[in-house]
Amino acid sequence: MTVLHKEFTKYNKEIKLTSARIDSLKKSRNDIKRKIRKWFKDNKPEDLQPKFHGQGSFEMGTTINPIPVYDENENKLLKYDLDYGVYFIEKEKEDSDNKKTIETWHNWVYSSVENHTDKNPIRKTTCIRVLFNDGHHIDLPIYYKKEGIIELAHKSKDWILSDPKEFYEWFNNKKNSQLERIVRYLKGWKNFHEWKNTNLKLPSGFELTILATNNYFEDDNDDTAFRETVRKMDEELSKGFKCLRPTTPKDHDVFEDYSESRKSQFLATLKSLLNDLDRTKQEKNFKTASEILRNNQFGERFPLGEDIEEETKSENLGKIISSTLIKPKPYGA
Repeated sequence: MTVLHKEFTKYNKEIKLTSARIDSLKKSRNDIKRKIRKWFKDNKPEDLQPKFHGQGSFEMGTTINPIPVYDENENKLLKYDLDYGVYFIEKEKEDSDNKKTIETWHNWVYSSVENHTDKNPIRKTTCIRVLFNDGHHIDLPIYYKKEGIIELAHKSKDWILSDPKEFYEWFNNKKNSQLERIVRYLKGWKNFHEWKNTNLKLPSGFELTILATNNYFEDDNDDTAFRETVRKMDEELSKGFKCLRPTTPKDHDVFEDYSESRKSQFLATLKSLLNDLDRTKQEKNFKTASEILRNNQFGERFPLGEDIEEETKSENLGKIISSTLIKPKPYGA
């Protein structure tokens, strides 16, 4: 039985954001914040000035480096996805009400970021999306806060209760470094399969984070922890295909809009992952075991193990440990 803990942790280093990349994405986000602030300061009164709050995987430290894709001119694109909440807060005044229509808020935020890059922003149902030439984009969901209640400006569902900060705090209270890595492994798995098959749409990073956190299996080795977490996910979804949101709107099933085909594709792809993880557990050769995951589940970024048998490696390790032990001298020597 092989233990691929070393290979998994190497894979984590490959997909985890570097400090330089984090700084670059933060700068991109701060540039947008300055532009929006300036537009509102120049065009709107004091009681309609926005506040900002980071949200999503970037804030939780689980964003991954995506597999590069290329445009029609063979330019390399990195599809980073950042969420940056834009908040408008009701002032604490008698009879004050600065809540506008959802369409108005979306139009104002769109105008505030128009021409920020060479690409036109995109009007989405839940946000305004700003596109960058290197492939990354920043989504700007719009919230209105009054008397502690936060609502998202959703163009098809009207105002809906939502508090992204709650989710960050929920995850932060449960996470440890291994759970963070497991979430990254799942996102790397999702990224590889969707890159390989552009018609496949697996659950969002948000949804995978809920599933991983609720089914987390702790172990000294990442390969075991990941395999058994995936097994628990598979068992849970087999009993009932649902994923309940742990924060506002609490207990909302985030899978409720899944079509039967999307549901079937996800379950089949998850089962394939579990089967391959079980196969690697039974393999004796590290290279053979790692090739299963590299070829079928994670792609070339997953490292190859040594071309060596588990028993041989254990024997060699035992000899090394034995040779380094300090042997006691005979009594009286």
